Amino acid sequence: MSEMNILGVGDIIVAKRLPSKGYCGYDEIKHLLDSHDACFGNLETTVHDNEGYPSAFPGGAYSMANPAVLDDLKQQGFNVLSIANNHALDYCQKGLEATIRHLKDAGMTYVGAGRNLAEASIPKYVECREGRVAFIGVTSSYHDSDAAGPQGGIVSGRPGINPLRRIEYYEVTEENFHALSKVAEETDMNDGYKWAVAYGYRRAGEVSPASEQSEELFLREMKFVKGGCNRRVNHPHPADMERIKNAIQEATLQADCVVVSFHSHQMSGSADKPAPFIVEFCHACIDAGANVIFGHGSHELRGLEIYKNAPIFYGLNTYIMHNEMQEVEPFEFYERVGQEPSKYDYVGLGMNLRSKGGTRGLCADHKAWESVAASISMKDHEVKEVRVYPLSLGFEKSRAQRGWPVIDKTGKILDNFCKLSNNQYGTQFELADGYARVLL
Repeated sequence: MSEMNILGVGDIIVAKRLPSKGYCGYDEIKHLLDSHDACFGNLETTVHDNEGYPSAFPGGAYSMANPAVLDDLKQQGFNVLSIANNHALDYCQKGLEATIRHLKDAGMTYVGAGRNLAEASIPKYVECREGRVAFIGVTSSYHDSDAAGPQGGIVSGRPGINPLRRIEYYEVTEENFHALSKVAEETDMNDGYKWAVAYGYRRAGEVSPASEQSEELFLREMKFVKGGCNRRVNHPHPADMERIKNAIQEATLQADCVVVSFHSHQMSGSADKPAPFIVEFCHACIDAGANVIFGHGSHELRGLEIYKNAPIFYGLNTYIMHNEMQEVEPFEFYERVGQEPSKYDYVGLGMNLRSKGGTRGLCADHKAWESVAASISMKDHEVKEVRVYPLSLGFEKSRAQRGWPVIDKTGKILDNFCKLSNNQYGTQFELADGYARVLL
């Protein structure tokens, strides 16, 4: 019989070194990680010594950390990280390749990105005392140019992330459909797309004529269909879903537990609720053989669903938050925030301009600084226990002091998470000393 304990946390937005003597509350965090065989987190930064080129399409701002932070994460107890997220190519392919090189040099297992699509998609394994855990990483939040490309004969694949695309369209009433058709026709917004179809640069049918006779309409990349109501509809892309399911099925043959990590910003009405295609994706992963799903990316807690005895954490939120503590930023960052050219390279000033003195953005949203750690106990290929530990990143502290996780003792974060999970998915909990146990 095999028994394993797995810990999952959310986004690791790290930009500075762990203090040499730890910090107040660090010992409890380290003890929590040390009590688990496999410790997972989403590394939401590139890791290199300015070895890439700033992307024209960064994942928000530009994230880069000293490679030595990987030693700090190992010291805390992490042994596997996902790098499938919207910041993985902030410094283009060279930055990603440098990040991968430093991860390998540090002896850290990573998933979710690689030199081509096959490498980005494959499961990776963590060896435990009584078993083996497989990890697979994907992201639905990325620029199109970030996606890894497949190997094609003698032509190399493209370095990038393991993408989860979606098929999405908007159903609108007949009245709204006619109004949108008129706008498209009178503005000529689809002319370039029609030309591309006619000359074979796009597949026929991708862009429909803007006419009242058509049952579907494209406004640039947005598809509208005539229906009985106004709503957004989305599903996982079949090709991506098939590739990820194949990886899961391979992992079930090679490991005692399969963990899928997804990074997603997409929401359904509010940031604490995932988009429908994400829910469909997670259920399909469990159906294919995954045992645990760790979600992150929304910068707000999302609920926990138990589906076929498998936990789906739709949003663990952030584990380390140093998004304002970057040491360097490229020209485009300062230009975007309206900084005076004479003060370029003053990162702190640029962050103040972006946040309007700390009054907007993640630095002003207390929800972004409240998260949970998920503890999963596996025995004989089945989930036997799920615990949730509340984490605070010190929202009330100064910029220089906050961002490191501590166990929250107020009970508020845990209470909010349990209520959110119960209201959305009917998940029930039993409160214990400092954590909540899920009633499976």
